[in-house]
Amino acid sequence: MSVSTKSEYGLRALIYLASHSERDAIPAREIGEFWHVPIKYLEQILKTLKDSGFVESQVGVAGGYRLMRPATLITAGQVVRAMDGKLSPIGCVSTYGYEPCEFEPACGLKMLWSRTRAAIIGVLDQTTISDLCTPANHGSVVGLKSAGK
Repeated sequence: MSVSTKSEYGLRALIYLASHSERDAIPAREIGEFWHVPIKYLEQILKTLKDSGFVESQVGVAGGYRLMRPATLITAGQVVRAMDGKLSPIGCVSTYGYEPCEFEPACGLKMLWSRTRAAIIGVLDQTTISDLCTPANHGSVVGLKSAGK
């Protein structure tokens, strides 16, 4: 399975917002500068996150984004699904984007891909944005809270 940049940057944006939850609203430009994400692309991603109910936006001079619910209640799986749709490595084992395969009735690979899908879902659906903000679990986020941006 290949994770899209939309999913990666969406998760990074949520990690940043969660790590700065004491602030009212955080400008997209600040998030983009921290993670080195082009602002126009990040704004598209933030719109998807907003439409999916993960963030809310505030307009004006003090405008920006903030989480709509606690980071402990947002899973990586929810975010990846919102950004990319399915979590399956191949269409014949997808629940939402099922794509039949000509070899499916007698294909031994289906078991492999089903188990892979189950492992991916297990990890993503049990990992919250809050988990990703914990330095022990995600070394590159160390110091986010103290970044003071």
